[in-house]
Amino acid sequence: MRPEGALLRWSVFKNAVAQIAGRNFIALGRLVIAGMIVRRYGITTFGEYSLVFGILAIAEWLLDFGTTEVFVREICREPERGRRLLGMMTAVKLIQIPVATAGLLVILLVLRYPARIVDGALVGGCSLLFFSGVLIYRVIFKAGLTIEREVAAESVSVLVMIPLVALAGSYKMGFTALLGCHLISRATFLGMCFLFGRSSYRPSFQGVTWHDVQWIVNSSTAIGFVGFLVVIYEALDVLLLSKLGEASDLAYYSGAQRLVWPMLMALTSIGATLYPVVASYWPDARNEFEVACQRGIDIVALLAGFAVCLILAGAEFFMGLLGRDIVAGSAALRVLALLCFVKAITATVGPVLYVINAQRYALQFITVAVVMKTLIIAALVRPFSYMGVAWGALIVEVIFAAAPAVFLLQRLTGLRVRWGVPAEAALLAVGAAVLPRLVVPGGLAAAVIAAAIYSLFVFLSGAVRFSELHSLMRVKTS
Repeated sequence: MRPEGALLRWSVFKNAVAQIAGRNFIALGRLVIAGMIVRRYGITTFGEYSLVFGILAIAEWLLDFGTTEVFVREICREPERGRRLLGMMTAVKLIQIPVATAGLLVILLVLRYPARIVDGALVGGCSLLFFSGVLIYRVIFKAGLTIEREVAAESVSVLVMIPLVALAGSYKMGFTALLGCHLISRATFLGMCFLFGRSSYRPSFQGVTWHDVQWIVNSSTAIGFVGFLVVIYEALDVLLLSKLGEASDLAYYSGAQRLVWPMLMALTSIGATLYPVVASYWPDARNEFEVACQRGIDIVALLAGFAVCLILAGAEFFMGLLGRDIVAGSAALRVLALLCFVKAITATVGPVLYVINAQRYALQFITVAVVMKTLIIAALVRPFSYMGVAWGALIVEVIFAAAPAVFLLQRLTGLRVRWGVPAEAALLAVGAAVLPRLVVPGGLAAAVIAAAIYSLFVFLSGAVRFSELHSLMRVKTS
């Protein structure tokens, strides 16, 4: 069922606001956890902890493998088949759990990490069982434009993890205990998703046949491989640093990554909100499809600019939140802020390629991006350490990820993206970050002033108008 008119605008607005606020709250909680680990365990343990999470991200994608996007798309197109489709997804998760676990074991064996890291990863890997259930409810929440329920569930899980990590640090428990805290957090995540979504669906795979499972595999294979390559692409930074760099390099880079995650999570949530909307428009309502895509790109660019100017102006302050020992990595944080602006565009355009069935094209350019990122970072990491990784990641994202994604979108849909607002946001962000540093040293004050200047410039330039915000806020759900 296609949302229309005021109800559509309100649903998108509500979901975007809920996700931006909720995802930032979640990321803030994770920053608190990261700071606790840096202070109580040291930067070496923090780097190892971040490495394990990078490996777990690969295993979690094997557990998803594109099924979320496929089922959201199908439920949006044929809502009357919703319960049967969810039953099919439940059945396929029982097959994917051992596959994801096997993938985790292969990575650990091939890369030959020390026993301490392997033990922690195995404990953390038990969380795959709980995350498989989360993915089922994620489909329900995304298709129904009620993603705020998932955000609330994950927020509770993060709040549960904070005292657990504090307790582990107080009693000087080992590295494995930290991953045990993650395991309990994931179990809480699933429990809250079930609580919020039980009225819509209770897990069952009654009536599901092997033919249904085969259909799922065929429908999600292309998306799954694209996503798998994307996850590898994202994890290459820490994987290569862990093998070619020093322990401190891994900690500095991981700390910078943790600090840009809040804005990246918030910005990618725009793409998550946009996905079911554009899926309902394509291919019958081309004009509405193009308008939704353009607005998504404009909104994400404006929000990314705000976050970028904050970090560029106050990088030392933000790194200091994790601990004094990690402030030396501030330069990497600035580069990763610029990278995050580009990734925000990619993350908004990328899911739309699934809607228009361009998975195979996406697979081709992502494959090239993975190869180029491996070569470039491997060449830069030894002479330039973590800064070489940061600059290499930025160069690859612009040339081999963002540019091809936009090119494919325009070529296959006829859409012509207007770059006025994104370019304006980027220039204003850099300018707003530079101005306060001419007057005050980098820190919280510079970041606050930069944010205020950016907000003022955005409205004065006409990129955002009060009339548009007012009309959006007046939209009712009825």
